Amino acid sequence: MVRKLILNLFFVSYVLSSCSLPKDILTRINSNPREMVDLPIYYCFSLPTLIFTQWDKDYNVYDKFLTREIMKTQIGITSTHNGIQTWWIYPSARTHTQLDTVTLIKNSKEVIGDWRIISNRLISFTDSAVYAEEKFYRNHRIIYDEKDADIFLTISVSKFNMYGTEKGEYKYKRGVSSNYSIINGRFLLLYGASKATGAISQIGIDKDGCLIINSYWIQERKLKNEYITYESRVTQLVFKRQ
Repeated sequence: MVRKLILNLFFVSYVLSSCSLPKDILTRINSNPREMVDLPIYYCFSLPTLIFTQWDKDYNVYDKFLTREIMKTQIGITSTHNGIQTWWIYPSARTHTQLDTVTLIKNSKEVIGDWRIISNRLISFTDSAVYAEEKFYRNHRIIYDEKDADIFLTISVSKFNMYGTEKGEYKYKRGVSSNYSIINGRFLLLYGASKATGAISQIGIDKDGCLIINSYWIQERKLKNEYITYESRVTQLVFKRQ
């Protein structure tokens, strides 16, 4: 069994370190039982209208939340094969499937504290349109829904620290230790020496006070005058305050 877990989170791959956790962290982790929940597939997501000619309009609505600082982190890759143009980016700030704006964080201090995972899943949302037929197709599926591995998050005024276990194991290891910034109550930027090389995710708090972090892999495929397909793969982490 692999002893080191590669946790692909927010574009950067973090190796869970085998170093011992501070006793105060372990005490806080063990003070409450862990619980995992099953959430609806569309939990706190906002999808575009079913009228594909309105997609660009829906897509642009969220641009008001973007900043120059965020856009500096965005580098997409484009390729063409047999006339099919493909563009993809990870992690993406401009996405076809969005975190619902009802989760906007009004004060960045709301995220400070200890959080424990209650849902850890990867979801695929795919929207396609065939122009000549004026037909629209929407598909979604849960790629994985992790119930065994645990994640514990501590957020201070300036630091974002994440600890986790490998599936089937109980020893907690440090996974992420980073500077962070909450931008416009909607984006989480994790960074080291430079914000320009940081990783962006969408962040929010739901009506029950749970913390949501969505990291997006986006791909657009299109054949001119024939069809267009948008695929969003979302790593969604939902935490409950401890």
